[in-house]
Amino acid sequence: MARPTRTRNTNGLESESGFCQLPTPQPITAEENQLTYKKINGVIPILQTPFLKDGGIDTDGIRAVIDYNIDAGVDGLGIALASEVQLFNEAERDLLIKTVVDQTNGRVPVVMNTGAPGTDLAIFYSKRAEELGVDAVMLTPPGSGIGSSNPENVRQYFRSIANAVNVSVVLQDVQFAQVDPQMVAELASELPGIVACKMETPPTAPRVAATVDALQGKIDVLGGGGATYLMEELARGSTGTMPFSSTPAEFVKILSLYGNGDTAEALELFNLRIAPLCHLVSQAPELAIGFHKQILKKRGLIESVAVREPSAKPDKHTQRDIDVLLERVIV
Repeated sequence: MARPTRTRNTNGLESESGFCQLPTPQPITAEENQLTYKKINGVIPILQTPFLKDGGIDTDGIRAVIDYNIDAGVDGLGIALASEVQLFNEAERDLLIKTVVDQTNGRVPVVMNTGAPGTDLAIFYSKRAEELGVDAVMLTPPGSGIGSSNPENVRQYFRSIANAVNVSVVLQDVQFAQVDPQMVAELASELPGIVACKMETPPTAPRVAATVDALQGKIDVLGGGGATYLMEELARGSTGTMPFSSTPAEFVKILSLYGNGDTAEALELFNLRIAPLCHLVSQAPELAIGFHKQILKKRGLIESVAVREPSAKPDKHTQRDIDVLLERVIV
């Protein structure tokens, strides 16, 4: 079914074709239409999903993590790969989205990763997320096969999904499913629902710089990758980051300092509180989710650090390093 066309009548009221056509409609301008989409920038942590002993989602735990992040001053919350959604069945995806939307209660935007190997599945995930109340969907392109080998197929994938929903869209570029900076710029000019991109193909600093240059301010450019290279990304024009949800106050403070021109103090705080965490994870990226769950447990927010199987477990030496780090850095 075609997406309804929004129009404005002479009294300034809005209607949608197929629902209620008012007299003498006048088209909404591109500038006015852009205002209907929520901006996604600043600190938008990706939530880690805690589990119960029986393996189900710990909704009380995720509510505690949400409040902890919002109280720290974050600008949004994300549900994505670091939330383990790729390992959830449909009922679990729905439960997680409903819980996050309910607990957030409009205090900050909620972003849901709805990328999928196929266009129809991604549209299904995106429309369902919109129905459940998210403010934005984040899309990774298909990571293999014909979807990734043909740039026009990737463009059409993004077009089809963006035209199927009425919420903000964030494009996600990752190493296994890349979105070229020039393609980001072309799509941002074509599709008003695209409000941001998350650029994670390493090395991320030049990737961010190339995207900022290509976009010329059309949309926000965010960093990711656990915010390992946050300071370099900010210096190249990024307007936000999507880190893990275990250290929100530190990221909020760093971006505030940087935005106020206190770059030296921002770097000092990053090196003191964030860099040691990134250093540990860089040695064993497969442990990242479980490591950040250990931080959340240390803060008293969740009871279990379990990660969906199959998962990697830290050896005794790495766990010792984690324990020392938790005592030294997490307060």
